[in-house]
Amino acid sequence: MFKKRKEKILITGGSGFIATHLIKYLQTFDKYEITVLDIVPPKTENVKFIQASISDLSKIEPILNDIDYVFNFAAMIGVDNCANNPDAVMQVNYVDTKNLFDLCVKKCIKKIIFTSSSEVYGNSEDIPYKENAILQPISTYAKCKMMIEGYLMGISKTTKIKVGIVRFFNVYGLGQKDDFVSSIFVKAALTNEPLVIFGDGQQSRCFTYVDDAVKGVYSLFKYNKSPYEIVNIGSKFESTIENLAKIVLSSIPESKSKIVFKNYGIDNVRESYLEIKRRIPFTDKANRLLGFEAVTSIEDGVKNIAFSYVKEINTHDYFEDGRILSSN
Repeated sequence: MFKKRKEKILITGGSGFIATHLIKYLQTFDKYEITVLDIVPPKTENVKFIQASISDLSKIEPILNDIDYVFNFAAMIGVDNCANNPDAVMQVNYVDTKNLFDLCVKKCIKKIIFTSSSEVYGNSEDIPYKENAILQPISTYAKCKMMIEGYLMGISKTTKIKVGIVRFFNVYGLGQKDDFVSSIFVKAALTNEPLVIFGDGQQSRCFTYVDDAVKGVYSLFKYNKSPYEIVNIGSKFESTIENLAKIVLSSIPESKSKIVFKNYGIDNVRESYLEIKRRIPFTDKANRLLGFEAVTSIEDGVKNIAFSYVKEINTHDYFEDGRILSSN
């Protein structure tokens, strides 16, 4: 019997947090052959691995000869990391990324999925942020994302390549690096360290659990009714940073941690101008176009992270009815 060829996907930055979860989700369909390009080995099995950065075009070009779709997750990330290295951010997140997409055009890739960010909206007062809003990026990171979005629009208009762009809103979950707020808070609470908040803690976000986020990405990947779409991938659950800290402590009731506030601009805390006060997505387009809605509450997401961390740090904590009952 004839066996149908699997569709072939290249995922740049495929060893990263969201990409790892996406790969596991794609593998549940058993119809994709996945190649990961990253500078570190992937955390997933049954994928091809190319150890390279997106600047290594000589390594990427032969791979693209047999690739149908490209998901680009490769980027410099982290507010403070990017603020301290603006030239490197411009090189990786704009120049190298642009060159990668030029190569995709040369190789006639069918579709590109680009991971942008809600940071492109900046501190716009037009909340919730709609995909067609006037963008006001503050950081170099956000400016690069905006410029690549525009570059990809040109590609979609001048070639047959379809483009899907996701603007993520504060994705969190299992396996995220320890320098993102939800992971920082959970690990601090489990080890009885203070939960440090920059400013007054009233800056708010719609935290999006990673399992929901990857379903949104996949839904946009499968959507082919237009050549170019930008979609917010975010949650409807808004929370201040102070409230997030309180949720973490209530989920880990035996923690001895306290909430501590630090002023901007001192003790290596970022300057206040880099802080976006309120970041809320308009989600109607994702729901209307893709049938996508983020459903995981912050409380459930935090509990999932806490369970994972307890195993990782090998504490003597144990669980009953979804609660951590004791701490080391």
